[in-house]
Amino acid sequence: MAKRRYKATKNRNQNMLFPPSIDEYVGENNTVRAIDAYVYGLNLESLGFKTGKQIITSGQPAYDPKSLLKLYLYGYLNKIHSSRRLERTCLINLEVIWLMSDSKPSYKTIANFRSDNATVLREANKDFILLCKELDLFGKELVAVDGTFLKASANKSSIYTENNLKKQLKKIENKIQEYQDRINSQDKQEDKSNHTSSTDDKDLADKLEKLKVKQQEKLALQKELEDSEDTQISTVDSDARLLRKRGKTVAGYNAQSVVDDKHKLIVHEKLTQEGHDSSLLYEMLSEAKKVLALKQLNGLADTGYYESKQLKSCEDENIITYVPKQKLSNKSGRIIRDDFIYNQLDDCYYCPEQKPLIKKGKVKIENGKNMHQYKSSRTDCNNCPIRDKCLSKKSVRRELYRWEHEEVLVRNQQRLKENPEIMRKRGSMVEHPFGTIKCRAGMHHFLIRGLEKCQGEFSLMVMSYNFTRVLNIIGITEFIKHCTKRKQYV
Repeated sequence: MAKRRYKATKNRNQNMLFPPSIDEYVGENNTVRAIDAYVYGLNLESLGFKTGKQIITSGQPAYDPKSLLKLYLYGYLNKIHSSRRLERTCLINLEVIWLMSDSKPSYKTIANFRSDNATVLREANKDFILLCKELDLFGKELVAVDGTFLKASANKSSIYTENNLKKQLKKIENKIQEYQDRINSQDKQEDKSNHTSSTDDKDLADKLEKLKVKQQEKLALQKELEDSEDTQISTVDSDARLLRKRGKTVAGYNAQSVVDDKHKLIVHEKLTQEGHDSSLLYEMLSEAKKVLALKQLNGLADTGYYESKQLKSCEDENIITYVPKQKLSNKSGRIIRDDFIYNQLDDCYYCPEQKPLIKKGKVKIENGKNMHQYKSSRTDCNNCPIRDKCLSKKSVRRELYRWEHEEVLVRNQQRLKENPEIMRKRGSMVEHPFGTIKCRAGMHHFLIRGLEKCQGEFSLMVMSYNFTRVLNIIGITEFIKHCTKRKQYV
């Protein structure tokens, strides 16, 4: 029977000769050459990176910050985020050996670079966004904003709220009382029998003492929380917060991004402690407008960003918004505010029975907004055939309040009505980057602590995402050519 043939392999004992130079370790169209070309053209000192003073001292000289920035960019492009893994990569990965010119920094040096330069990593990301503008990769017509929760380097149990602390203190107090009662009971038994019972818990006193120490720690946290203006306090990452959405709780940060429609590139990013998005619409879109240097910008967002004052601020800045408001459930079939139609000419509302609600002089201030009052006629309400669906038993007329800038909200809703497909487009625009960052790049949580430092790491995530997109769009060769042209201005 003929012997089956397999693909030939090399003999491990055969003498081999590596390429004569490190430059031959990678091909001309390798991604690391694009990383090297981009970082080489950066002026890190002008961006604010800590490069160290040029003085002669004893000991080894510092590593070039450009090398460490290249290493991190390579790592975040290839799911290697840990400083210890990056250290090992410098020893075994030929691409990284080429990129680092055979430099082998320790994990501590690598970790310190990310931590010490967290703030200016954001400046590096801004520079790359500027490069995207130079390459004309932004459509500059339509952007979308969205947010996602990213886990902090902290556990949910390390973050306390006021109610959480009260419950824990109550539980500890009950346990202390239970131990105290058991100790008193044992003391009485000893007095009667003049000897110690074998069933006595000899460790009760130690347990009680530990509980009292724990109680004092919780009381100190409660006092610290009361003295601060925050609603939460974290013992591990002081800036991390418990964030809740759709029944899930995450100990971390709210990551925001604005995405351009043309190539799904991220225009602006920010990390916040906000547990909701309603106060972030104007800030995110106005910053994107500045980055793109536009006089007018169209911005999309989901219902979580719907807030009247935010929409007004956007309109004042010539930002055209498309933000749907949350649909109210009306299973009871009662008459709700949306059933009343406003007549701008008469400045009054009409109820479903076509009876007017007239504007009164009273103005109510609600959440910093001037709200004008509109009232129906008692006679109209008393004779109304659907009165029971509109008023409570004790009410004699219907009252509505209208914000003085209500037309801003009306125009926003009208734009959505005229463009029914635009919200579907929003999902394909802005949810794509977060899905890529989390799934392809494996960035589900932060490795460092503190809002400022995590902001730097988030900017590194965004920069890596944009970097990959740009290489896929224009190709490595064209990218290197553009970076070479930029060098003359550094």
